[in-house]
Amino acid sequence: MPNNRSQAENRLQGLIKTLKRKPDMKNHYSEFMSKIIEKGHASSVLLNELHAPNGRLFYFSHFGVYQPKKPGSLRVVFDSSLEFQGVSLNKALIAGPDQMNSLVGVLMRFRKENVAVMCDVEQMFHSFHVNPEHRDFLRFL
Repeated sequence: MPNNRSQAENRLQGLIKTLKRKPDMKNHYSEFMSKIIEKGHASSVLLNELHAPNGRLFYFSHFGVYQPKKPGSLRVVFDSSLEFQGVSLNKALIAGPDQMNSLVGVLMRFRKENVAVMCDVEQMFHSFHVNPEHRDFLRFL
């Protein structure tokens, strides 16, 4: 993975300009970032850790999207498909098997059993454990 810090810095400057124009969005963005740090889903990098010993780093660009059905609810998107020198994190990862349930199967089970249960896991994609040796590929500014 190439070190794409310059690209992430450029994207961050664009985000900062947007947040200066939109104070409500800035507040929502700050709340989100504070929340993921508070919950331990992200952590600060110390000054002596800014440069990985092996030089292998990759930075996520990120941006906010408001959900039309939830006014005032900002979703921060970490763009893992953004390419730098022809490489993106999505391209570098090995795809696993498709584990999605088919809609027909879900509907059949809803009809078959007496009780149906569903849930939504808050911040699921931010809650996974990442081995320390892989964390340098999941940085963001």
